Amino acid sequence: MSNVFNGVNQMVKDKKRYRQFLRDVKALPPAYAETLLALQAYLWNFARSGGIIVPLEEMLRMFQESAAEQVPVAQLVGGDPVAFADNIMAQYPDELWLIKYQNRLRAAVKEAEQHERD
Repeated sequence: MSNVFNGVNQMVKDKKRYRQFLRDVKALPPAYAETLLALQAYLWNFARSGGIIVPLEEMLRMFQESAAEQVPVAQLVGGDPVAFADNIMAQYPDELWLIKYQNRLRAAVKEAEQHERD
């Protein structure tokens, strides 16, 4: 029963953090906000339940700092926004199921290669 309570409690906390994230995004200049929301939509596809808030908050900090320093969005994200998002995801392997499955695939191929050598 306490696991259920803890799970519900964590969901409530995550929802509050997400609402704060959205408020903070709205305070960004339009180009930064639009880009961050597009990145969020992309990351949603790869996050485990509740696991996306930490990477989103980290990206928000990066965008806030860049906006304050007037770093252009194109310079922040680089030429390939997918590569930018993939680099962010790689920093949070426990939060994003995609990384978990990528690592499984790498391990399986490595194991197959090992059997080939034996």
